[in-house]
Parts: sequence; C-alpha cells; structure tokens
Amino acid sequence: MAGHWIEWEKGLVRKPEVMRIARTLQCTPQHAAACCMMVWEWAEDVTENGVIPGLTAADVSFAAGVEGIGEAMIAAGWLLETGDAVVLPNWERHNGEPAKRRMLDALRKRVQRREDKHRTLDGRASD
Repeated sequence: MAGHWIEWEKGLVRKPEVMRIARTLQCTPQHAAACCMMVWEWAEDVTENGVIPGLTAADVSFAAGVEGIGEAMIAAGWLLETGDAVVLPNWERHNGEPAKRRMLDALRKRVQRREDKHRTLDGRASD
C-alpha cells in the first residue's frame, strides 16, 4: 500500500533467519531471500500494519506462490500466527509509508553530503 517498491536490506541473504528459511525450504539463501521478498511484496498490497486477519501461514505461502514459505518464516520468527490472523513482526521498521519516507530522507541526506563534499573539494582545487 506504500508505493511501488520495497526495501532489500543489504546483507539480507546472510541473515541467520534467511539461512534457517533456506534450510527449511531446501534451497539457497539467495532463493530464500527472494521468497521472503515475494511475501513482503504481497503483504504490502494487503496490510498497512503487518496484521493480516483471517489467514494462516499456508495462506501466505499460497498468496506468495512459494510452497512452505509461510511456515518457514514462522520457524525463523519472521511471521506469527495468532489464531485469527498472521502478523509480520517489525512491519513498521521496513514497510509502509513512514519507513519509506525515512529511507528516502536518509538517501537524500547522503546525496546532499556527497554533493557538499564535492563542492568543497572543487573549491579547493580552484584556489
């Protein structure tokens, strides 16, 4: 619901949770990370707060098109079943409008600092 992109965190493939998911799915960590992205991409379309009422881990697997990913994410702690919903813990940290706004603001600041540094270096070179 928050734009047409989702964050791929640097080092995602090497996270212990991804390693556990890969082991459960019997695939490479790269494939497991991509499968998680499929879940998060789907979830962006159906929730604003990381809570998806009326679904199970099996439903998440079906929706993402990846057999067993919901159950593997539960085993890794990246998905919870409450009995009447599935929950993506820490959703607000990486997804939704506030998270995307923070990421874009941080990117703008990095670019601005880089431009300021180049201007300073260019000024020194012309002196």
